Amino acid sequence: MLESTNMIERRRYTRISLHVQAEFASQGRNWPCQAIDLSLSGALVSRPRGWVSELGERCTLTFRLDEGTTIQMVGILRHQDSHALGWQCTGIDLDSVGELRRLIELNLGEPSFLRRDLAEMMREHLNAGSGSTGKG
Repeated sequence: MLESTNMIERRRYTRISLHVQAEFASQGRNWPCQAIDLSLSGALVSRPRGWVSELGERCTLTFRLDEGTTIQMVGILRHQDSHALGWQCTGIDLDSVGELRRLIELNLGEPSFLRRDLAEMMREHLNAGSGSTGKG
């Protein structure tokens, strides 16, 4: 039941396909990977060779965009298979939110989807800050 709930949680946000170089810092080292998709709720990245971990692992993800721009978020490992790792975003700075918002706007072409996603993200973070998990 928990896994199906996680699938529903992840799909509340619009995902964009994003094939850029990325890396995550975890287990005391940096792991190069390739971004597969990205949303305000997290990211799916390729699984680096040699990566072994359990769900719940924490990391800092960095996505390298064109023109030297980066998006950085803090995440927790929510799912993994032999090819990919799914990270849930647990923190993101304002500059990165701005870049991610710009990317989503460019890729969607429909501002109402982005407004919905931003409202959902704000609701979740406000609930988390008030002691509620926002999930139930």
